[in-house]
Amino acid sequence: NVSSGGIIFSTIQKFAPKAGEIVEAISTRNDIYIIADEAHRSQYGLDAKMDADGNSKYGYAKHIRDALPNANYIGFTGTPIDFDDKSTTAVFGNYIDTYDMSRAVEDGATVKIYYENRFVKLDMGFPDLSRIDGEFEEIMEGQEKETVERTKKDITKMEAIIGS
Repeated sequence: NVSSGGIIFSTIQKFAPKAGEIVEAISTRNDIYIIADEAHRSQYGLDAKMDADGNSKYGYAKHIRDALPNANYIGFTGTPIDFDDKSTTAVFGNYIDTYDMSRAVEDGATVKIYYENRFVKLDMGFPDLSRIDGEFEEIMEGQEKETVERTKKDITKMEAIIGS
């Protein structure tokens, strides 16, 4: 326990409780700074989610805030995200500074990147498709109709086909 000054390095996993354990405050000081690199990754989970066994689970963000309730948070990320259940700015606040690609090119930190759309034609013959359909039916045998239809819908999306 450091009464003043000092720098302590830790991993966020250190704040994850064991099953059934409650995270208690380690310190209520307000001069603690949490600095997270790759802040868009594991810094979420303030709200409870139900696991497969029906237990409430929280993410690292809640556990570290329970342990250090008055700490200040600074997040570094090159790819902030903003979804309903995960938002970098909701967890860390507004941007202090941004460093975009055009500045990186001007500074010589990177070279200019060019993107070119390309379309790949997928051409599968009827025998291949027929064989795949047969294998799918065999794998899904005994499953509920809704499950079969949902799975079929998920795996026939173009991204899934191309990824496979």
